Amino acid sequence: MDLLDIAIVRSLLNTRSISQTSQMLLLSQSTLSQRLSRLEEELGYALFRRQKGLRGVDATERGLAFADLAAKWEENYQEILRLREATPNQPLVIATPDSVSNYVLMPFWKKLPGLGFFPRVRTHQSNEIYDLVENRLADAGFVFSLARYTNIAVREALRERIVMICRRGSPWKEKTVRPADLDKSREVFLAWSPEIALWHDSWWKDSVRPLVQVDTPSLVFDFLVPGTWAMCPASVASTWKKNDFEVHHFADEPPPRVCYYLRHRTPSRRQAETVEHFTKLLLDYLASLKFEL
Repeated sequence: MDLLDIAIVRSLLNTRSISQTSQMLLLSQSTLSQRLSRLEEELGYALFRRQKGLRGVDATERGLAFADLAAKWEENYQEILRLREATPNQPLVIATPDSVSNYVLMPFWKKLPGLGFFPRVRTHQSNEIYDLVENRLADAGFVFSLARYTNIAVREALRERIVMICRRGSPWKEKTVRPADLDKSREVFLAWSPEIALWHDSWWKDSVRPLVQVDTPSLVFDFLVPGTWAMCPASVASTWKKNDFEVHHFADEPPPRVCYYLRHRTPSRRQAETVEHFTKLLLDYLASLKFEL
């Protein structure tokens, strides 16, 4: 049994899918199945129930008990490894999407050194951030979608209005625009959250493609020229509004973008107090935010 075996079991508990787990861990499905079989032979009992030809798996009662004990074993092992690099002020590792780090948290990052915090900020997609926090490779994280992870505590951190933004001098003269009056073929599209993407698809036909689809906020504004438009959250719009852009509200509003804050339910003993203090400072900061639109 090694760390990869533990990672396989914990990932299978979350995905219940051999194919998804093999993709996440960069293993072939045959290699994953062979390692799982060898582990079960070593233990002397089955961890998962699976049938030939089926990709889905369900944990046995012993499999669930094994996962709980393995999580503690992995925590202790990681603590042993971290002793090689341990310093009196071990930095917190925070995993966050680009749009949260640059448009919501940047003032917060800048004031943290004066409060004795020197975080290591890592930029990732939401699905990656869950795994980083689950495996204690990040002390905390921010995501835009909910997922079930036994060892992760999730709380809503921020709720933002979604607006339309365009270049000054574009054809929209009223402060409020109707979605039906917007041409999808002139849109610079970014899927800000699953809920916002669903609302978007309910208004505009799949048969019409947006002008361009991007995956970072900075690219949205690189592609916006007079006559094009984009949806974006208030934090992003309020930042770019100063740079020759104008903001419009939707007559039929999209759902807000909700940002969730993740923490491991049992942080390492060395980091527990630091994470708690960081969380309090963070939530106080988020509660004070007001975006000018």
